[in-house]
Amino acid sequence: MTRNRGLTLLFLLSSAAYGQLFSIGIKGGVPFTGGFSDVTTMGVDTISRTFSKSNEYIIGAMGELHLPLGLSVEADVLYRPLNLATSNTLVPQPVPFQTSRSITSFEFPILAKYRFPFPLVKPYVEAGPSFRTSSLGYLSNAGFAIGGGVELKISKVRFGPEIRYTRWGSGGTPSVAVLQAQSNVNQAEFLLGLSF
Repeated sequence: MTRNRGLTLLFLLSSAAYGQLFSIGIKGGVPFTGGFSDVTTMGVDTISRTFSKSNEYIIGAMGELHLPLGLSVEADVLYRPLNLATSNTLVPQPVPFQTSRSITSFEFPILAKYRFPFPLVKPYVEAGPSFRTSSLGYLSNAGFAIGGGVELKISKVRFGPEIRYTRWGSGGTPSVAVLQAQSNVNQAEFLLGLSF
């Protein structure tokens, strides 16, 4: 029992020596990839295409538990609207009829991070599972994320630009209304974290 208390005290003291134990902040950015693959389907007298017309944005909250030896665990709650555009062309008509709608999506990555021991700017790598909920039921709700960036600490504020890649698992079956729409399993984005 005394040994466990001693280890806990050592852990807390070592974390305090390197900075605060827990930090919170905001994270935002822009995706490099759309939420849906560009898919064209040929019918008897129609050509249908589904794609992401825009890559939208990402914004949310982050929390990080700082551990000894440059390790930490980060958990994010990120709002990422997905754009789904549909274009239908009747074969004799050259002008397509196009519709677009926004899909609500929240992502919950839980990432283990390692900061390299540099004095001023600390490069880091991260990896871990990512989960998603969306208003479109057939999108994959689980994936794996990896990333890397640099962290600059000024006073008590941490700035962390990074590149993150998520590989989503295969989703379910789309509804008949969007039968040809396929979610993009590869997701890449630029993010900027601001925490204290």
